[in-house]
Amino acid sequence: MSDASSTGTPPAANPDLKAMHSSLVALVVKLNASIDDAQTSAQVIAITDEIAEVNARVGAVGRQLLTQQTAAIRRGAAAVAEAIPEVEAAIKKFDDIRAFVGGVTKFLRIVDKVIDVAKVVI
Repeated sequence: MSDASSTGTPPAANPDLKAMHSSLVALVVKLNASIDDAQTSAQVIAITDEIAEVNARVGAVGRQLLTQQTAAIRRGAAAVAEAIPEVEAAIKKFDDIRAFVGGVTKFLRIVDKVIDVAKVVI
């Protein structure tokens, strides 16, 4: 029996996780760009802390890209996609650092649920 590694064909990435991964990478880029608009050192620290948190999820999702597609992952990835505009709005209005961090944290809880599901798919 031949597998992808012996034929030279790369394994296919889970499309839902791949889209989620791309969204998280784009979010890191937006967070990074928002540093230019920061007015205080506290805002810069909050933004860079959240960049680190999102980057951790970029890596976690990246490690799960080859997980098989399931309905639970599909639903979770859809929930992440639906939450992206809300977290992007929080980035644009980071005058209130607690609200900014809370918005990103709420979003990352959704991401974490999908990662947890993907880790146990066999």
